[in-house]
Amino acid sequence: MSGLKRTRGQRLVGTIASAAVVGMLGNSVATAAPAPATLNTPPSTYWFSDWEVKTNVAAPANFYPTPNANNGNVAAVQGQLNSAPANKPLGIQVYEGSLSNATASSLFNTHYTGDKAISYVFADFEQGTTGQQVSAVQGLVNQVRGSKWSTNAYVGQLDLTPLKGVGPDVKGGYDPFARGPLPYDNYISGKKQIDAYKASKVNMANTALYPGNSSFRNKSTFDWANKNIRTGLFVAPIGRMTAVQNSLDKDFHGHSDSKTNDGDFIKLEKDKHKQIPSVTRFNNSGNNSLDTDNNPANGWQFVPGAPLAQAGLSGTQTQNQMMGRGDFSAQVLHYRMRGAYSVMLFEPGVVGYSKAQMHNDVRDGWFGQSDPHVAHINNIYAQKDSKRATMTLNPIVDGVQLSDDGKSGFRSEQTGTIWSGEYSKNLKQLDILASNLDTIDHMVKFGKIDAYDVFTLTGTGAHANDTYDGASNLTATRNIKIEAGLHRLLQFDLVTTRVYNNSNFTGSGHTKTIWLLNQNYQVFTNNAGRNDTGIPEPTTFGILATAGSMAVVCRRQRRKA
Repeated sequence: MSGLKRTRGQRLVGTIASAAVVGMLGNSVATAAPAPATLNTPPSTYWFSDWEVKTNVAAPANFYPTPNANNGNVAAVQGQLNSAPANKPLGIQVYEGSLSNATASSLFNTHYTGDKAISYVFADFEQGTTGQQVSAVQGLVNQVRGSKWSTNAYVGQLDLTPLKGVGPDVKGGYDPFARGPLPYDNYISGKKQIDAYKASKVNMANTALYPGNSSFRNKSTFDWANKNIRTGLFVAPIGRMTAVQNSLDKDFHGHSDSKTNDGDFIKLEKDKHKQIPSVTRFNNSGNNSLDTDNNPANGWQFVPGAPLAQAGLSGTQTQNQMMGRGDFSAQVLHYRMRGAYSVMLFEPGVVGYSKAQMHNDVRDGWFGQSDPHVAHINNIYAQKDSKRATMTLNPIVDGVQLSDDGKSGFRSEQTGTIWSGEYSKNLKQLDILASNLDTIDHMVKFGKIDAYDVFTLTGTGAHANDTYDGASNLTATRNIKIEAGLHRLLQFDLVTTRVYNNSNFTGSGHTKTIWLLNQNYQVFTNNAGRNDTGIPEPTTFGILATAGSMAVVCRRQRRKA
């Protein structure tokens, strides 16, 4: 993520501009440090970040500027922050090295236009050992907390999360689909990554969720319980995001309610750790298992339809195995439904896939920019009692239910099928997104949500037969079919109705309050790109292809891989 170096003349101009900015801000009257600016105000206001959106001028709709800050560009950064409209949050990135105390004081103590403070600080220290990186993060956190104006900001370091290790205990904070150790395991001998997270005193988990990343298990690595690459690209990042959020909820007030603006608002908000993952559609940097020509010298490329010899897969087996644009949008909505506060975008990672398209796909996924059926969920989120419907990675698929502890495996991995949801009892509505990235159809049962059974087959009321026998005639079930490669948005109402004991909706039964299916929509259908070529990122790919240089990739290896 290295930025362009500034000339001595540019720094001089910036210094003059900085003095002018400070002069303009001399009339600020606010004295108490503000709470961090919110990124989500359903049903209509949402903000995302993008590591390439450095300037306010270039910031597209729903994205706020996060200029890269270093010790030589304070004036330029402050100019961008001061030019942001009053309704936009303010953020910065720090990845070229530690900030001096003078730089930090200037950035974090400035009252920006409208008495705004920097609310989000995204660090990506890659220099030195992991122990030195944690120390650099500690220093940055201390600078932010020691400031008088931006002291309440959220601060995070890329992929520094409160995970305890790799394994099946998702609820306990273990990454179920990872390969090898976590990035910050043994930052101090014998210490786990969660220890590094605590020691750094960050309050934001910037989880790296890059489909194709070498840290994820997949069919190509011979340790994924599904024959399709695409299922791993889709499910594994959702699994990691879920494990991180479980840890935040359990130990870092990640799910505490701080919506009321009372005297404890700022304290609650700062203590409530948030997850803003770094996301992309694809990034296989350094992952030889997904390099179809098995030649990293020309850049890692995953070409669907080409043989993947090192994984023993033919061209036929790799066809349609890239995540499409609709799949990426669906993945983003799963992140939201499982507790992510927003997302930070990395480079697109797919040939011919532009950043503008990526921005649209995030909007489509998060709040349903182009689909009113998806946008329906925003009204649920706007309710004070809105809650997540599930965090399971073991949905009941094809009548098979595995223990949620993961010791017997994960149905989402085995079937490429997963669901997430959000509901409000006040509104009496439940929205479920069910995704099947497998190449065969699957049946999903949702069971019980908040003490109420979920019914997917209706007539005059509902019927109570909830078995799945695998037969083609499924009229006597509470399961619903999710076709191969599709995403379905299911909308339920909380109703009190007659529940019959047979599928003819006649005879004996009883009155019961249940979630009853109202609408079943196919969503996120823009998936023609499942045969697109995946690469680490366009800029790196071009450098490798033209110059054969590995220097840029090596310096930023952890950022991409």
